[in-house]
Amino acid sequence: RQPTPLMRGTPMPDILEFPLPATADEAHWQAYCRLNRDHNHELLGTTEWDESPDDALLDAAAESDYTLRRFLALDDDGTPVGNGRILVNHVDEPDAASLSVFIHPDHRRRGHGRALAERIAREADGFTRFETWPMTPLPAEGERVLRPSSGAGAVPADHPGVRLALSYGFALGQVERVSRYDVLTPAVDPADALAEAERPGADYEVLTWEGPADEAVRADLAVLKERMSTDVPSGDLTVAEQTWDAERVRRQEEQILLTGRFFRAAVRHRDTGRIVGVNELVAPRSRTSGLVDQWDTIVLPEHRGHRLGMRVKAANLVALRRALTEARAIITWNAEENRPMLDVNEALGFQPILVEAEMQAHGPLRRVVP
Repeated sequence: RQPTPLMRGTPMPDILEFPLPATADEAHWQAYCRLNRDHNHELLGTTEWDESPDDALLDAAAESDYTLRRFLALDDDGTPVGNGRILVNHVDEPDAASLSVFIHPDHRRRGHGRALAERIAREADGFTRFETWPMTPLPAEGERVLRPSSGAGAVPADHPGVRLALSYGFALGQVERVSRYDVLTPAVDPADALAEAERPGADYEVLTWEGPADEAVRADLAVLKERMSTDVPSGDLTVAEQTWDAERVRRQEEQILLTGRFFRAAVRHRDTGRIVGVNELVAPRSRTSGLVDQWDTIVLPEHRGHRLGMRVKAANLVALRRALTEARAIITWNAEENRPMLDVNEALGFQPILVEAEMQAHGPLRRVVP
């Protein structure tokens, strides 16, 4: 094969690790955030997912459950052309590291991705489990694909991020579907969907609110958060059970509300008064027309079969449209084998736009393909 510049003996690209800055105008932070935006532009083709360096710094400085190390790949003239991360959930999974590498499309196939991956692999030495999540376009007709053992979903086998992960021994454990919902012109009116789902549901009531939860329901929300780590299909992935309590729910709320608007719909079981299901939407506060992220949606197992998933999702869509008239679209992730939740999303009008390869490896992390 034709040798790359890196293989011809040119110097390895410089990889720089930098700390979280004190202010958002710091040069490395600006470059890191610009590359994050470039990545999102490549994926979506729009600026809807952009986050300002100021908001990103506020969020990062407030994080208490995760530790994130940040890296930049520098071109020969010192221009940042890529970024990478080592993310560790030191509360629930201190022995596992989530890794990511992105190189700007104009600077690929020059050795930057390999050099950044090598540096991150060295710095992450000592962890026992590794995860990475390359996000890719939907596979095209006739394109070579990679499928998990479940057979649910597929990702492009020749995508640069997928190839890089495979070369370090990562295996595809699951495929996530990334879907978009058009808030302004939905395929189905969420108010109609909510009314239809509520007809047989006298045993339950739906509550919606924006902002922090009442202290009285935070313990119930913590139970639902814990179940999100174990109940959602995980394919071949090793997933650690998370531990939540009312205080952790409160801390997460405070962090979200620094830069976002937090909308929740919850189902209360009338007989017990317990919150047994929830849907979460987070809208960027400084970009009222930016993408809204759909976070958790879950119903406790003993209360499933009553269309409660549809009720909380539809109710939150109605609340979002009333409170945030500028909202244009929602983005969400679902495991391809999670057919019950995909059924709800599809019925509401969510459309697939991307796929995410959820890949995992066990340490030590070494390059296995020359």
